[in-house]
Amino acid sequence: MTNKIEFISLDYKIHPPYTSIDIAMLETLTNKNKSLIASLKLFSLLFTVISSGYFAYNAYHLDEFYEQYFEKINAVYSVSRRFSSYYNNTGTTLIPKGQHDYNGVSVVVNHTSKVKVLSKGIKRLRSQLEQLTDNNIWTIAVFENPATYAHFDPARTLYLESYKNYEKNSVVKRIIDKEGLGETYRYFYGCNMKLTERYVEEGTNQTIRTLYYPVYNNRKLDALLVIDIKNNLLKDALESYNDEFKTVLYANPSKHDFYIKKLLPCATQDPFYVGVNLFSILKYSLAPALLLTLFIYLLTAKLKTRKFSLQRDLMTHFYRRDYYEKKLHAQKSFCLLIIDIDNFKSINDTYGHEVGDEVIRKVAERVSQCIRQSDIAIRWGGEEFILSFPPMTKEQLRLKAEEIRHLIQVYPIQEITVTISIGGTVSDTLSFSEAYKVSDDALYQSKHNGRNQSTIV
Repeated sequence: MTNKIEFISLDYKIHPPYTSIDIAMLETLTNKNKSLIASLKLFSLLFTVISSGYFAYNAYHLDEFYEQYFEKINAVYSVSRRFSSYYNNTGTTLIPKGQHDYNGVSVVVNHTSKVKVLSKGIKRLRSQLEQLTDNNIWTIAVFENPATYAHFDPARTLYLESYKNYEKNSVVKRIIDKEGLGETYRYFYGCNMKLTERYVEEGTNQTIRTLYYPVYNNRKLDALLVIDIKNNLLKDALESYNDEFKTVLYANPSKHDFYIKKLLPCATQDPFYVGVNLFSILKYSLAPALLLTLFIYLLTAKLKTRKFSLQRDLMTHFYRRDYYEKKLHAQKSFCLLIIDIDNFKSINDTYGHEVGDEVIRKVAERVSQCIRQSDIAIRWGGEEFILSFPPMTKEQLRLKAEEIRHLIQVYPIQEITVTISIGGTVSDTLSFSEAYKVSDDALYQSKHNGRNQSTIV
């Protein structure tokens, strides 16, 4: 037995026990690494779930926007078709050659003639279309056929320059032939108008699409309604939709990975092309994932702290008596050690309570170095501790008690030689109360025999 103790003593001189700072640093680093890994895993999971959900949300709204936008275009067509009724019921008046202004609508007359004054109808048409297109109507024009005049709202320079060379039927015929709008009066259903592809208007550099609607009466083409629509219509509609539904839909084909590509009603070129951008999905999912991870991390940390404070003694980090005692009463077999710091009252009285507290902390640290994670350490009273071990023999328990006792006394604490007395028992027949009494009697025997001893019965 003496050789065993001396060997342990020599071993501890070569490898002195960790200080409380060392242990705290190691525990802190370990806990931080575990916490960091757990947080990264949680963030990865949340980021994947949120981005996947947000992608599905945008994919669903891509179809919804498509339906909504096509309804908007069809509404523009429906309002434009009503203009034919207004046209057919408007009278004429004699207007001399020149450019005239009626209610803000320019009427350009190349030869004095009877002219349909359509200014009120054109203004009403613009008002209705502006509401449907978020103020994206560029120009409304009406070309008479055959005639030598036309209506423009507004009369931009490009139109006026083109109209100077206007000849009877030339403008209307060229458009009707180019856009395939001849005899659309035969269409009972379907498109009796045409939406062009996008193009950049010379002089203004405005990107537009033009809607042509021929007005027929008795199989005869009387007029051609021309509506220039700004290309911003799609952009503005997307911005409004994205603001309302918090989506990230784009009209730029180079920016998305999942898209819808279809021709607009009454169009043969330049399809509707809107999609979901995967990069934007990931970018907008980042902040919610980070915030949710932080929230869960803080909540978990708070719950862990609360759980720790309910279960553990804050000074020693051993289990609290009021938490663990009921578990001991439920046990059927015991390998118990009761540890008591020798002359602790004298330490408190001589050196003060702060030094006394430090002695308790150091003793707890050194006890922790001698036990495993499966062993149970409880702060039973001020300077008294209980250790409960998985089943072992009486000899193994005695060696463990001596290991702990030796490690406490071999190095001073706060330059004070500190010792402990230990009592213990091994039993599979006693209740906890009985095992505790046997161990406490053994502890009393260690104290009575001079302290700094362990007694196992």
